[in-house]
Amino acid sequence: MTVQEGAKPQGYAGYCLRDIPEEDPELTHTGPGTPMGEHLRHFWQPVCLSENLTDLPHAIRIMGEDLVAYRDKSGQVGVLHRHCSHRGTSLEYGIVSERGIRCCYHGWLFDADGTILVTPGEPPNSKLKDSFLHGAYPALEKGGLVFAYMGPAELQPDFPEFDGYDLWDNRLKGFSIRFPCNWLQVTDNYMDPIHGVFLHSRYNGIHLTPAWDEIPVPQYFEVGDGEDVIYASVRRTSPEMVWLRCNHAIGPNIGEAGTVWEQGKSESYFLRVGNTRWMMPIDDENSVMFGWAHLNERLDPDRNRDESMIGHNRIDFDAQVARDTYEEQQRNPGDWEAIVGQRRIARHGLEHPGATDEGVQMRRRQMRQAIRGEIPGALPKPAGQNDGPILTYTHDTVLRIPERSSEPEDRKLLFDVGTRLTEVMLEGDAYRGIERQEFVEGRFKDVEAEFAG
Repeated sequence: MTVQEGAKPQGYAGYCLRDIPEEDPELTHTGPGTPMGEHLRHFWQPVCLSENLTDLPHAIRIMGEDLVAYRDKSGQVGVLHRHCSHRGTSLEYGIVSERGIRCCYHGWLFDADGTILVTPGEPPNSKLKDSFLHGAYPALEKGGLVFAYMGPAELQPDFPEFDGYDLWDNRLKGFSIRFPCNWLQVTDNYMDPIHGVFLHSRYNGIHLTPAWDEIPVPQYFEVGDGEDVIYASVRRTSPEMVWLRCNHAIGPNIGEAGTVWEQGKSESYFLRVGNTRWMMPIDDENSVMFGWAHLNERLDPDRNRDESMIGHNRIDFDAQVARDTYEEQQRNPGDWEAIVGQRRIARHGLEHPGATDEGVQMRRRQMRQAIRGEIPGALPKPAGQNDGPILTYTHDTVLRIPERSSEPEDRKLLFDVGTRLTEVMLEGDAYRGIERQEFVEGRFKDVEAEFAG
């Protein structure tokens, strides 16, 4: 119900507000032929964990398509249409072979590219197997995840590289988290720095570290060719220390975040990504977050991480996975409960965005522009035409900058620090790898001296 300007809202308006608008199909629907679904299919997308591929096939559903993934005995990974193209039996009951996967029903053998290798029940001179192909997608493994390319064959891009992922002894550990809701509302969470204060600190017990308790001063920036968003979220962790956290949403469905254990007690400069996440639709009402946990001593020097807590439906920090019981979900909700609690498909027409939702709104606008063809650089280039690794901006930086004499002055300082650090970080786009890291670190120290003085 819209309240007229100058009028005082009246209570008990349930009757007037009971109608639920339709979902936003342009962004939330991802099946074959939908605008967003076709856009997502132009990119390499994760479809399962490597650990799911044993001596048995693994049934998966991605963007409304029923598929089967397997690793044959030669080590080749395949992602095929799930139902046998002979008589429709599900290949999840198939037999993983030395090469390809064999249907349990009549023994037809399918290679990873959809080629039909043998049809043993047919006459010896049968040409049937050479007359058509079974549906298949290119697939590969990286960092404990299985990726598939589900778009037009002639536009298949190279698998993406990310700048900064190989600077140190950095190992990638794959994980997945299932959400019984639409993919977009999980994606929205990447660009919301404010919920960490309330959901993860003040109201539900400390899920992360005490440093998260302070309300930050956020700013939002479009980067890349206009298809990515970063936020610079700056908060004070002590009278002497300032912590800037930067998350990066990479089009169309990647979200990078830094470490969740930052204490903000000592200086650190351009501390890079802690986890990389792909938000994948299963269908319009179910989704799965696939991700890489980044394991290196630079990121978490004082923490002995239990890697057994990283994998299928588990990640080694609190509040990302559903609580064990409904009562626990109510008493100590985390990201999972807050996201799933927005309905199976969130209704944007019922939202009332505030100033701190700017990043979420910017991200949704970019998605619309991308699928409408309004951002020329939004789609990846075909294989062999890449310009180099994807520049990533995710970082945590802690600087020694003394508190100003009043709260308004200090909040202005935090805003200026965020602006300045982001400007100099973007100057580093002229470099790659360790040169970029060293340039940005050095310039961040200059900014620290500038504001400390």
